[in-house]
Amino acid sequence: MKRTLIPVLFCLAFTGKSFSQTKSDKLFLKDGHKEVVIKEVGTGIIKYTYPGEEVLYSISKNLVDKIEFSSGRTEEFKSPFKEVNTLLDIDKIFVTFNPVEIEGLEIMGDLFSKAVGVTTLSSVNNVNNRALTKLKTEAFMMGANALFIGNQFQRGNQYGNENTPGNSTMTTYSAKAYSSEKLDTKAARALIENHKFYYHQKIQLARNGWSPSISIQESVDKELNPILFDLGEVIEKEGKLFVKPKDLKFKGESLEVIRIGDDMITLMDRTDKAVVNFDLLSDQNMLVQNQIKMVQLRKERDNQNSL
Repeated sequence: MKRTLIPVLFCLAFTGKSFSQTKSDKLFLKDGHKEVVIKEVGTGIIKYTYPGEEVLYSISKNLVDKIEFSSGRTEEFKSPFKEVNTLLDIDKIFVTFNPVEIEGLEIMGDLFSKAVGVTTLSSVNNVNNRALTKLKTEAFMMGANALFIGNQFQRGNQYGNENTPGNSTMTTYSAKAYSSEKLDTKAARALIENHKFYYHQKIQLARNGWSPSISIQESVDKELNPILFDLGEVIEKEGKLFVKPKDLKFKGESLEVIRIGDDMITLMDRTDKAVVNFDLLSDQNMLVQNQIKMVQLRKERDNQNSL
C-alpha cells in the first residue's frame, strides 16, 4: 500500500507545481481586462491564448491599453484613436491604408469622396486635401473616428491643345469608416425614453458638395419657450439604434443614433444624395433650461409691471 501511495503523491505534487508555474498575463482593454497567455507582441498585432487552451487569438495593439505580464513587467500602448465630437475635430480622425490597424473596430459603413480642380492650373495637393477633408467630414457624421482607405486615385492636370481638351486634376477615395467606441445602447435608450428633446442644429453634406452646411434651428413657440418633442419608439437592429421622430423631416426610413453626450444626442439620415446630422438637446440640457428660465423671468417681470 505504501509503495502505491508514494508515486501517486509524487505525481499530484508535480502536477500541482506545474499548474502553479503557469501564471496568466493580463490584457487590458477599454472595457475591462482578460486573463490570457501572451504568445507574441508584434508590430501591429498581439497574439494570445486563454489559460489551458491552445486556440490562438489576435488583437490589434491599437485596442490594447497595456499588458501586465506574469513576470511582473508592464507594457503600455498608446492608442491612435481620438475622440471626435464636433466638426472641428475631424483632423483627429485616424487614417490608414493598412487593414491590420483597424482590426477589431466597429465598422460604420462605406465611403466615397471625389474632388476636381476648377481649372487645369488647380493645385494637385489642394484638390487631394479637399477630397480627404470631405471623406473625414462624412466619417464624423457617421459617428466614426477612423478611416481605412481601400483605394485612392489621383490624376494630375492634363493640358490640352487646339484638338484635345484639357482636364483638371482629380482625386477620388474609396474607404470604410470605423469607430473605436461602440455606442452605449443602454445609455442611449435610457436618454431617449426618459426625456424630450429640442431641435438645436442641422448639419448636411451633399454628395456633390464641397463642404457641409450648418444651420442653427430656432425651435421656439410664440412665447419663446423651446419646443420639446419625443423621439418615439426605439428600434434596435444589429446593435444599432433607430428612431422615427414625427417632428423631424428626413428622407430615409428612420434616423440612426450615432452619438450621445451630456444631455444631447445626434441622429443621422444617410441617403445616396446626402448625409444629414440632427443635433438635439435634451430637456435637461443647460441651454434649454436657461431658455425656459428666461421666459419665466420675463413673464414674472411683465406681471409685476402690470400691477
